[in-house]
Amino acid sequence: MELLCIFAALAVLFLFCAFLTLKCNLHAALAPLSALGIAVAWLTAAGMANLLLPGTVLLWAVFAGSGVWALVPHKGQRPAYRRLVTPGAVLFWGMALAFAVYFFIRQPLATKYDELSLWATAVKVTKADNRLYALATLGTPWPQTQNPGLPLLSYFFQFLGHYADWKIYVAYDVLAAAVFAAVLGGLNFRQYRIAVPLAAICWFAPWFLTVYNHTIYLDTTYMTAYGDVPAGLALGGAVALWLALRKTGGPKWAVLSVLALAANIKANTFVLSLVAAGLMAVDAWLFAEHPFKKGLARRTGFAIACFAAPMLIYYFWNIRYVGILVAKSASEGGTGETSAPLSAVVINGIKILLGQPVEGFYAERQSQFTQAMADMGHQFWTSDGRLSMIGQGRNVVVLILLVFLVAAICARGRQLKLRIGCIGVLSLACFVGYNLMLALSYGFIFKPDQAVGLVDYNRYIYTYYIGWFFMALACWSITLQTADGEQKAPARRWIALAGQAGVLLMAVAMLVRVNGMILPQLSVLGFSDGEFADRKTARAEADWLCSDYLNENDRVFFVSQGDNGEHWFSAVFDFYPVLVDYSGVGATQEGGGGTFGLPELEPQEEGVKQRYYHPYTAERLDETVRANGCTVLYLQKIDDIFVQSYQNLFTDHLAAAQAGQTLLYRVTDAGYEPVTMQMSKEAAQ
Repeated sequence: MELLCIFAALAVLFLFCAFLTLKCNLHAALAPLSALGIAVAWLTAAGMANLLLPGTVLLWAVFAGSGVWALVPHKGQRPAYRRLVTPGAVLFWGMALAFAVYFFIRQPLATKYDELSLWATAVKVTKADNRLYALATLGTPWPQTQNPGLPLLSYFFQFLGHYADWKIYVAYDVLAAAVFAAVLGGLNFRQYRIAVPLAAICWFAPWFLTVYNHTIYLDTTYMTAYGDVPAGLALGGAVALWLALRKTGGPKWAVLSVLALAANIKANTFVLSLVAAGLMAVDAWLFAEHPFKKGLARRTGFAIACFAAPMLIYYFWNIRYVGILVAKSASEGGTGETSAPLSAVVINGIKILLGQPVEGFYAERQSQFTQAMADMGHQFWTSDGRLSMIGQGRNVVVLILLVFLVAAICARGRQLKLRIGCIGVLSLACFVGYNLMLALSYGFIFKPDQAVGLVDYNRYIYTYYIGWFFMALACWSITLQTADGEQKAPARRWIALAGQAGVLLMAVAMLVRVNGMILPQLSVLGFSDGEFADRKTARAEADWLCSDYLNENDRVFFVSQGDNGEHWFSAVFDFYPVLVDYSGVGATQEGGGGTFGLPELEPQEEGVKQRYYHPYTAERLDETVRANGCTVLYLQKIDDIFVQSYQNLFTDHLAAAQAGQTLLYRVTDAGYEPVTMQMSKEAAQ
């Protein structure tokens, strides 16, 4: 049944793509990416109006209706069905169907920390409530301000049927396939010598640019809810779509929805959507197909529209909508705004770079900012910063610039060479700017301990490398489409053949490298079901507790001694729509997992327990539980510290929990009473 629901979503998407191709003259290989962007833009608007459910119904109806209208022959007309079948379109629909069937059979689960703390949780909450994740009532003290682009993309595929983790992976891999199809662009089947190796390069690229060691644990490429790779793909896909549009013709507005999507994935990737917009605007404005003055006003309008698409998303979501959410959170006792204003960060960071004095918070963080810049430089230039299959960032940049250079050499005509050169140079300048933005983030937005270790630096920089690589690859694809091997001029023919040979050589090299570093049994291609055994057990326990002992009005106080927050995030995810409380004091960020105990029992030895220790007296713990409105305590794991500190709060002095007879205690006026449970293995399963 769930597979049929995914097939229904793909069918609706196919119908709209058929409409875009047959009625809007958009190439079949480009239609999927534009259609996904349109879907996410509409769902974002509907969600912000709190009309997500009816908005999705309307979207599906319009998608299906427009497709049927385009496909059904009208009197005296015969649709050009052959236009729907191109190498890029075949690649997209083949990958989409393959991923849908494969993940339905294997059913992988979300296991990573950030999946459970944000990315997968946002999708589950959106599906469960049929509302934006930002509007959900959760047990956290902070507002949910994550951009809704990826959760809503997944919601499109989750709309029918029940929520499932594997549907998230289908949705994001469908987006990846749409980008791959855009890179193939206007290739026809006679150009299979170009299309096949290009498709292979696209497939290997996410591994090639993000894996730097031989796999000993499961590699989750193509099987993750994180937004870093999709953000990079959206960046590269937007430019690839634009280049293909100029080659094949079609409506230029098709790129605007993709720019909006690129701006709607993560708050810190808004600047990347501006990179794509700027590259398109320059390419459209400077390199006209006609004399420069002809159509200047139209080109100027399009350039403005390129910037307007992502900026509208940023304004309405990141400024207006998020501003309202943050203010509401602060008024209700939440954390409110937790970082310095972006504009002030940029201004003061530039002042530091120019050697001018800064004051207050920025003076305190100046050394952190300069150290972050030095550490990022060290990571980029030295082997300590290995982050890809060819080493550190320096090597990745050289590879990308080489692809731009080869594309420019293979290009026919002076204008195409200049266009590719311009995109290469400007994207290099934007890479420098993106690194400055990361340094500002580590200096003035992230916590000091995050800056010291450049926490998640790889994930942030991967996004640009992936997008940049796909830009270069799209340029190469365009030049090979025009410089085929049938040229009469011998020199041009040899250049064209050399370009085709280069694509084949890169595909083979990436195949060998990826095959040598990625074991199939530790990848999406052949992972073991045992990889998800712990998560299956935890989810089965949560389902059992929620179905047999809890109701949606309960609010659960979570106790798992020795937790670093991961088990708490897991419980928040697994129990929803039953709320798991922050389980601590939100204003001081005490809670969300950790070890509870009396102040005098705090461990002296450094470790997880000491780092996440909450020194609560018995009176303070009881006050926190009741003040937060908790009705149940879930004792996932207790230890001697917890028993010694709080046993008098429990009517049985924790005897049932210690004997393994219960996991739950009800909050009553007399104390915390044990819930009678059938603690058998069969019940938990």
